[in-house]
Amino acid sequence: MSNINETLKRINELAAKKKAGEELTADELAEKKELYEVYLSFIRGQITSTLDRVQFVDPETGEVTAPKKALENLALEADKDIEQNKPIH
Repeated sequence: MSNINETLKRINELAAKKKAGEELTADELAEKKELYEVYLSFIRGQITSTLDRVQFVDPETGEVTAPKKALENLALEADKDIEQNKPIH
């Protein structure tokens, strides 16, 4: 499939056929599986792209941190709390 719209169109065609009570052939089932992988890959790419643009802003300092770094910092704080036997949030 050359673009996501064509992929979705074909997924919907196969779904309509199945919903109408027709059995999908082995080739159609394989195609459906491949189409879903293409679609899910597209969605994952969109989500990743969106999350890559997210930034966390510390309300106290105004410091801007990328999500990956913010999560790393949170993990380090949790590790320190565990070492000091403090309850975690």
